Amino acid sequence: MTGTALSLLARHRSALLASVRRRVRPPVEPADIVQEAFLRAIPAIEAGRVVNVQAFVHGIARNLSAEAMRQQQRWSRWLVDADRTDDVADDAPSPEAHAAGRSELDRLHDAMATLPPRCREVFAMRHVELLEKAEIADRLGIHVKQVEKQLRHALMLCARALSEQGQDD
Repeated sequence: MTGTALSLLARHRSALLASVRRRVRPPVEPADIVQEAFLRAIPAIEAGRVVNVQAFVHGIARNLSAEAMRQQQRWSRWLVDADRTDDVADDAPSPEAHAAGRSELDRLHDAMATLPPRCREVFAMRHVELLEKAEIADRLGIHVKQVEKQLRHALMLCARALSEQGQDD
């Protein structure tokens, strides 16, 4: 960069910074906008294509400020300030919900333990391994109707065991 361009930019820096500060708000940094405006202006200034350096640099800064604020507005609904992270809802279950879910899962596991072996196997393939009924039938060498019958029986026995456990609690 030539000394002339440097002196012109140094002369206009404080006025440009004040102008950008009026146009942007945090988290956009006015100094970053000014720096970028200078970087874009220097090639044209050094090539002698700029008649009014102040107007040229201010125009670039104005456009950069507007673009930065558009970007900020576009992204602001997705970003959270670091000092406001306590206000963000946590998708994780609460300790109480986790304990209740664990208890319910234990109750279901106990209910499954009471099922006859074939019934338990079919139930686990369908609801734990998430296999289709036809695939279960192929694996076990039985008909799909038999798989459906075992599933109905397993669901009925599990429901009965869970309701009895609920009455005991």
